[in-house]
This record gives sequence, structure tokens and C-alpha cells, in this order.
Amino acid sequence: MQKEFLEVWEQVKRYFKENLPKYTVLQIRRQSCRPADSYLYMVSAKKDDGTYAVWTCWNDSIKSLNSGHYDLPSEDFCEKLMDEFYYSEDSN
Repeated sequence: MQKEFLEVWEQVKRYFKENLPKYTVLQIRRQSCRPADSYLYMVSAKKDDGTYAVWTCWNDSIKSLNSGHYDLPSEDFCEKLMDEFYYSEDSN
């Protein structure tokens, strides 16, 4: 993993420990392939009750988590949701 991504991972884990202690971070992905969006990520996590969640915007420049999707049924569902919110060159 790149050093920059490891730093993001540590920041997200710290945020969850302080603000969302019932969740365990599963995956962090870039939100976009555009260089101008290099500070934007998506995060998936599992809650202690067995449900899952995805936040489609972790803003690394201000260390803020937004756009949560809660009570998801599985990790696979989280991945599909993250795929839908990913901005690629092919996106309209």
C-alpha cells in the first residue's frame, strides 16, 4: 500500500474509534479516478449487531465522514454500493 493510503487508513480508523466505536472498518476506496478528487474516499464497515454500512464520502482534507448508508445486509452489498458511487472516466 502507498504511504498516503496508509495515512488515510489510520485517520479513518482513528475517526471510527472516537466517533463510531460500534463499527469495524472493512474497506476504504477512492471515490473518484479524477486527480482533483484525490482527497475523497468511500468507507465500508461492519457494526457490532451484524449489519453493514457504507459512507460514500470521507473527505481526507477535513477528516469528515458523510453520506452514510446504514443497515446493509452484507459486505457484498457494500461493495456493489461503492461501485455505484465511484466516479470513473466512463461515468456520465
